[in-house]
Amino acid sequence: MKEAKDKILRRKILEGADKLFREQGLNKTTMEDIAREAGKGKSTLYYYFKSKEEIIDAIIEEEKDQFFTKIQTAVAAAPTAKEKVQAFVETRFARLKEITTLYKIMIGEVREALDDQCVNNFRYRKQYDQKEADIIKSILQYGIVTGEFRVFSERDLEMMSFVFLSSQHGLELDLIIHNKLDEILLRINFLLEIMMTGINKK
Repeated sequence: MKEAKDKILRRKILEGADKLFREQGLNKTTMEDIAREAGKGKSTLYYYFKSKEEIIDAIIEEEKDQFFTKIQTAVAAAPTAKEKVQAFVETRFARLKEITTLYKIMIGEVREALDDQCVNNFRYRKQYDQKEADIIKSILQYGIVTGEFRVFSERDLEMMSFVFLSSQHGLELDLIIHNKLDEILLRINFLLEIMMTGINKK
């Protein structure tokens, strides 16, 4: 009974915090604001979460799980390897814009890292970069098996996944800096077309 009650209250706190982060931003939202939104005292809030960062971590973790579930579902539904890569790109971008907290934090990390000239600030991005690379690599392997793509060595597949994602992240970084987020998908699709031309089986 207590476990169920704790789960409900924890969910209420996270939903309230997420709402405040969207409305007020991450920096302006305080633990006091979150406690008030949940209709609880600060002592109750601190029982479940020791800090605002811990609340952010919990929200990000949930959004990450949803993020990759959506991507993997879309990729699985696409019939060809090329369409799978397209599904990855489009679903990733659409979902990233939907999950506001993760998206804002990633943009914030980019800008903060640029201000500090420190690449080690990309804390949340590092958490899912490898998973993205694994998805792209599995699509490339699928394309080789189906005969859509030329045969590549394991080392080449690793390299292609890295280059594609690095190029995609580079485009995102540049457009984030210049506040041109709406152009990201257009530019990435252009990049994808170049990549497909290079690896398609003749």
